[in-house]
Amino acid sequence: MSSTVSYIVSVILAVCFHAAVVGLLLMNWDDNELIRVPSDQRFYIEATVVDENPYKAIKRKEEAKKAEKRRIARRDAAEKKTRLNREAIEKAKRLDLEKQLAGQREKEEQDAISRAEADRRKIMDQQTAQSETERLEMEESLALSIREEQDFRRAVTDDEKALAYVSQIQREIVQNWSRPPSARNGMEVLLRVFLVPTGEVIDVVLEISSGNDSFDRSAVLAVRKAERFQVPGQSRQFERNFREFTVLFRPEDLRL
Repeated sequence: MSSTVSYIVSVILAVCFHAAVVGLLLMNWDDNELIRVPSDQRFYIEATVVDENPYKAIKRKEEAKKAEKRRIARRDAAEKKTRLNREAIEKAKRLDLEKQLAGQREKEEQDAISRAEADRRKIMDQQTAQSETERLEMEESLALSIREEQDFRRAVTDDEKALAYVSQIQREIVQNWSRPPSARNGMEVLLRVFLVPTGEVIDVVLEISSGNDSFDRSAVLAVRKAERFQVPGQSRQFERNFREFTVLFRPEDLRL
């Protein structure tokens, strides 16, 4: 009997214990605290296909830049060498021309002095019998004549020197002038050219048009292509004859 009671009591206690546990679980149950299963998240790796190794591409670009710098340096050196050669040739031409003109001028002055001296001796011989006063007056007159002749020869020599430079300028313009097919006899275009003391062309102004645009443009281009002319080194002569001058273009000839 006692064992049966003990068994029943044990069963009752077990049922009560389990009922208590179930009650506690129900009391602490909260819908908001449900464990949410995270959604399926997929991770992707971005990848691109490259045609060339980026490090090699950078190196190739750097080598291209270096090659371009070397090319530019070689081009600048060649241009500088060409410019220096051209300036040396122009200087040599100018010095040679001035040397020739100086020699010609010196010879003409010596000839003028010799002729004047010969005339003076001749007059002195003829006037030996004349009085001292007349002789002195004659000498003064002769000295004045010598000075006038020297001044005249100097002026003529300067003009001849200017004409030599004019001829050189004319030849250079003719070499650069390409007459257009529309050029006809009777056309004329007059240009005014402005230079600086170094001979460089700073401006070309159309004074009188021929009425033909192609002919006018060809004349202006012929002067501008020359860029620099040989001019006298003396500032007085340059200012008088070459600071600015006119050029007349005709299909059959060219005149300054």
